[in-house]
Amino acid sequence: MKIRVLGAGYAGVRAALDLNRRLGRRPARISLINRDKHHELITELHRPAAGTTDRRTVAIPLEDIFSGTGVEVIYGTVTDIQVAARQVVLDRRRVLQYDRLVVALGSEPEFFSIPGLKEHSLTLSSLNSAEVIRQHIDAMFAHAATLTDPDQRRPYLTVVVAGGGFTGVEFAGQLADRVPALARRHGVPREEVRLITVEAAPDLLPGFDEPLIDAAVDVLVRKGVRLMLGVPIVAVEPGAVALEDGTRIAARTIVWSGGVRANRLVERCFTTRSRGRAVVNEYLQSVDDPRVYIIGDAALALDPKSGQPVPPTAQHAVQQGRLAARNLWAEVTGRPLKPYTPATAGVVATVGHGVGLARIGPFKLAGRFPAVIKDVNTWRYLYSLGGPGLLLKVWWRQLPLRPARA
Repeated sequence: MKIRVLGAGYAGVRAALDLNRRLGRRPARISLINRDKHHELITELHRPAAGTTDRRTVAIPLEDIFSGTGVEVIYGTVTDIQVAARQVVLDRRRVLQYDRLVVALGSEPEFFSIPGLKEHSLTLSSLNSAEVIRQHIDAMFAHAATLTDPDQRRPYLTVVVAGGGFTGVEFAGQLADRVPALARRHGVPREEVRLITVEAAPDLLPGFDEPLIDAAVDVLVRKGVRLMLGVPIVAVEPGAVALEDGTRIAARTIVWSGGVRANRLVERCFTTRSRGRAVVNEYLQSVDDPRVYIIGDAALALDPKSGQPVPPTAQHAVQQGRLAARNLWAEVTGRPLKPYTPATAGVVATVGHGVGLARIGPFKLAGRFPAVIKDVNTWRYLYSLGGPGLLLKVWWRQLPLRPARA
């Protein structure tokens, strides 16, 4: 049996590892197909984007994860999925057949048809985009240092973070920590740097607990971040953001973190609904073909208790990867399939260095301890992928790295 797993995000990597564990001694050929040679820790991208850590700390080589397993890693970009013919096309020319398919192609930014947003903003959605943001901010500060007029410098020293969800809050907090070093490095006045977070909803972190929202607001304000809440963006121009209340913010750096949609290839090849997410049954199988499992951000997986779509988070993606592997194993061994029942262990976010927010069961925490929890969760996740061997490799790579770019 040829089993192809598309995508090496949280869902795809977990599915491939569990398939290898469950089917390793059976006549099954498991392939993981991915464009890049590494697994990206998407929940940590705000750190290299702000320049407070090296990009290598959030890129885990796939060869380190799958070394010693029976999973074949194939590098290429999936350009078509031909469900009726049971084949996948890579780079528009290479055709691979499959007996079972696991689609974990992830998400991409959703721009909500806001004029100019896609063309004139940067998005924090991948390791490459994080590096682009870091380099762009450095370039803007370097250019500002060449100007003598404060009014001319202002747009180059202004960063607008559009979106006050987890990604936007974590990035704004991390960048605020780097601003003093960044200003010193380029010789620009620290007091002229403006970090502005714009959110259409009346609060940051929509859906989060009020005490934790208040804590996030307090931390960001103390770090010098200006918050503009309840004001939607209506247009983005080259070098400026226009808000619904008539405000126009001149800024040469506009980072969009206001939402995601499923990979557009999924929408082209499967039945989809909200934001291009593919419709799946209770076993995470595509409604178009039960031989195809769709998981992670690409799937419109429903919580059977509420009937609502499960949010596209890393922990849900991992759970779905495990279940898809388990159900594929059940198919092969003649056992009944297991329906999807999401579980949330808790939610943890950071607001800059050493400050975290956490909701774990009935507990709501803010301060240093939640930040430690998030770091521990990251190391625990890496351990789940490759045990102590992978942890040592990641740790060893980080030894020569400085904690921040001064």
